[in-house]
Amino acid sequence: MKKFLLGSVAIAGLLNFANAEFDIYGHFGVYGESNLDNKRSDYAGLSASVGFNALFGDGFAVGLGGWAAIPIYEDTKKFADNIYKDTFVLSEAYFSYSSDPFSIAIGRYNTNEMGYEWFSGHNEGASISFGIGNFMDIWAMYSYEQAFQFQRFNRETASQINALWNYKRHMHVDKEHLGAAGVDIFIGDVFTISPYAFFVTDSFFAPGVTLDLLLGDKTDLYSQTQFKYTYYDSIGPKMNRIGDGQLFLIDQEFGYDWFRIGGGYYKTTGNGVGGLTYYGDRSRFYGGMVGANFYNKASGSYFNGKQSTWYAFTGARHDVFKFDLLYAGGGYKELSALFSITLFKHLDFGAGYIDLADIGNNKRNYLTGFVKAIW
Repeated sequence: MKKFLLGSVAIAGLLNFANAEFDIYGHFGVYGESNLDNKRSDYAGLSASVGFNALFGDGFAVGLGGWAAIPIYEDTKKFADNIYKDTFVLSEAYFSYSSDPFSIAIGRYNTNEMGYEWFSGHNEGASISFGIGNFMDIWAMYSYEQAFQFQRFNRETASQINALWNYKRHMHVDKEHLGAAGVDIFIGDVFTISPYAFFVTDSFFAPGVTLDLLLGDKTDLYSQTQFKYTYYDSIGPKMNRIGDGQLFLIDQEFGYDWFRIGGGYYKTTGNGVGGLTYYGDRSRFYGGMVGANFYNKASGSYFNGKQSTWYAFTGARHDVFKFDLLYAGGGYKELSALFSITLFKHLDFGAGYIDLADIGNNKRNYLTGFVKAIW
């Protein structure tokens, strides 16, 4: 009888799986990067991915996916090996459930659309959220490991394919874990208050808040003003501490349909909050996208200690093309211009120029380019 029951459950599960809606995705592409002032760091690589999401009608979903990548050119022997750390990684393997007002994801999954202030890319852990009416969302996440730090949330004109990292533990030693929680409070469709806190054991505690004022409709004419504050408190062993710091940032964007323009200013005190960018950030800067990184981190020099920086930008988000143009001056300097175009809905081309002049007494000017087939 027991075998009969188990067999019935297995058959029912297979039938349910067969009736699921499948979303199959993947890509194949090549990315290249050149440092105009230091050709020894030039490299290029191939990458490919394939996976699926199985969506069930009752809110349940499972997913499985993998990435592969290899370097195909490097000016300095073994330089690209530090960027393409692994040949293959199981990128997605998750279970999720979503039905108003509750959602949960467990396993390996992409967080880029979840809106975390200081976390992006692929997570191995869990995320949960719960809505209260139409005025509040409560969320929390746990991360045991993190991968694909180069797949940053706001890099819409970047290749998204310029490195391959397997899942790695956080910070300095294997016992460290990342946790975060927050609340989003909605006052109509106009004003949002989002307090949060990020925590890595034996490393730091970082509470903060984002205030967002949206006037108008983002599909038409609008104005969006954001204020961000974060405090970075170093904790744990002295070897892990980079010092305490604060970030104050105000950002103003005006837009009409697919076009946008604006500017902002930020100030950091103490040692800043640059350590948080190791896990991801929603800034407009591209400084963390280029340059070899040997520690599975995709951080830039922005938000470091005692910086006073202003910036101006313009850009577009169209179905066929995207571009970003940004200039930042002051404690952090960046000039970036990136453009991409999508043909036939399945072929992406892109190129960019990123100038990080006078940072660390090294002039760094990068050219990037990619071609990517997507499905």
